[in-house]
Amino acid sequence: MKRTLIPFFIFLFALSVFASEKELKNIPKNKAAKVLKSVAYATIRSTLLVPYGEGVEKESTYTPCSENFPTMPGDFPCNYLDWEGTTLEVAPASGVSEGESTDNTDPEDVYPGGKVVLKQVKQKSPNLNGKVVLLGEGEDQLKLFYGPKGQISHYLYRQTLVIFKWNLSGSEPSLIGLLFVNVNRDYFPEVVKEYSF
Repeated sequence: MKRTLIPFFIFLFALSVFASEKELKNIPKNKAAKVLKSVAYATIRSTLLVPYGEGVEKESTYTPCSENFPTMPGDFPCNYLDWEGTTLEVAPASGVSEGESTDNTDPEDVYPGGKVVLKQVKQKSPNLNGKVVLLGEGEDQLKLFYGPKGQISHYLYRQTLVIFKWNLSGSEPSLIGLLFVNVNRDYFPEVVKEYSF
């Protein structure tokens, strides 16, 4: 009797672990148009069609996303959920408090994700009227697009477009979901997946 119960409990434990992990939900093609319309996909696509050139380079801290996030294409830095860096959906901060000396400490302890160089493009994105930031170079470059109030609207990494869904009705904006859209060369959607927080 005991030997029969052990596999049963292992099965229940495994089932509860898998049930607690959130996964990306595939959006069927017949519903994808409605989902994309709800995030103004035509406006988002228009921002991708413009070539972005000159900008101001600056060094910035890289903060990885917390466990609350799915794996983000291109290792998106979650400290750039908003342009000011005030959204708190990021991994725990390092153990160094303000005013504490960082002399003789490993830079990895102070900046656990390291440093990155990004370029803020001088022109604003069309139709969205927000900042555009380029992170990295070549095919691994992330193109980050922000709305006029500072929250990230979307970013492009290779052929994957990530769209951020925000609840802006409260006193503080809160992230309620993500859309992962595989796009073709003309930025038309091919596959749409959704992640809800």
